[in-house]
Amino acid sequence: MNKPLFIAGTRPEIIKISTLSNYLKSKILFTGQHFDKEMTEFFFKLIKESKLVELGSDNYKQGSHELFINDIKRKLEDINPSSVVVQGDTNTTLYGALAAKSLGIKINYIESGMRSGDINQIEEINRIIVSGLADLNFCNHKNNKENLLMENINEKKICISGSTVYSVLSENNLMNKNKNDKFILVTLHRPENVDEKEKLFSLLETINSIGEKITFVTHPRIQKFLDDNSTEHYNNIYLEKPKNYFDFINLIKSSLFVISDSGGVQEESAILRKPLLIPRKFTERPEMLNIFNILVKTNEELLNESKKLIKGTSFLKNIDNKKLLYGKAEVIDAIAKRII
Repeated sequence: MNKPLFIAGTRPEIIKISTLSNYLKSKILFTGQHFDKEMTEFFFKLIKESKLVELGSDNYKQGSHELFINDIKRKLEDINPSSVVVQGDTNTTLYGALAAKSLGIKINYIESGMRSGDINQIEEINRIIVSGLADLNFCNHKNNKENLLMENINEKKICISGSTVYSVLSENNLMNKNKNDKFILVTLHRPENVDEKEKLFSLLETINSIGEKITFVTHPRIQKFLDDNSTEHYNNIYLEKPKNYFDFINLIKSSLFVISDSGGVQEESAILRKPLLIPRKFTERPEMLNIFNILVKTNEELLNESKKLIKGTSFLKNIDNKKLLYGKAEVIDAIAKRII
C-alpha cells in the first residue's frame, strides 16, 4: 500500500519530521537544499524507521529552480505516494508542494498558518503560498488557524495538531536537565541580521558587551565574514562550528539563556525551559512572547533584557512553571490519524 512521502531539504526539516516519519514508516525525499556531508549525515540518524531517498540534483545550487521542481516531480512519479507531507517555510517546502500539486497529489502541510506579517521575507511568501496549495493544514496553535481563516482557507482543510518538536526531544532522550554553565548561547542566520556585515558586527558588539561568556554557534551563511579574524577583538565571544543535533540541544540545556533568531530554537528552548531573546522585528510565534521569550527589536533592548536575565529580574524567570503551548508527545498520533 502506498504511503505519504515526506519532502525535506534542510536540517530543521529533517529534525521536525523525524518522529512522525518514523511512526508512519514512510519514505523521505531529501532534496539537498542544505547539504554538508558531515553534518547532514548525522541528522539522517534521526531517521530510524523510514527510507531516505536523495534527489541527487544540483539544479537548486545552480539556481535552476524550475528544473529543480521538475526533478522533484520525476521522483514523485517514480515513488507514486498516496500524498506528500511538507513542513515549515523553506524553498523545498514550496517546490515540493508545487511539484505535488502539478501531479494532482494531495498535500499535507505541517506547521501551517504561522505568519510574521513581514511580506519582505521569502519565508513568509512560502508560508502563504503553501497554505493555499495544501489539502490539509496542520497548525501548532489556534492563532495559526485564525491566520488561515483570515486568508479564506476552508476550515475543513485546517487541523490544530500541535508541534512535532516535543516528540523529537522526548524520543531521543534529550529531556533531562543539565547543570547551568556560565555562558549564553547565540545563533544567528536570518538575512536581516547576518547578510550585511555592518549590521551583524553591530549586533555582535552588543552581545559581546553583555559581559558574560558567549558561545556563538555559527551558521554557514556568515562564514564569509569570519574568515579574516575580524571577531578577535570580541573577547567574550567564542565561535563554534555548527553542531549535530544532540550536541546543540545539550548547549541549550547548559546555557544561562539563549539569543537566537531561529524559529525552531524558540520551541526547543521553551520545552527545555530556557529563556530566549529574539533579535528581530517580527516573530511567527507571537503567542510565545513574554511567556517563554522576548522580542528585542533593537540592540539596546537586547542588552537591557540580557542584563535583567543575568540579574534574575526578568519576567521570564518563572519559565519552569509555564504551560507549553504546542502539545507534547500526543501530537504525533494526532497528526498520523488525520494525515491524508
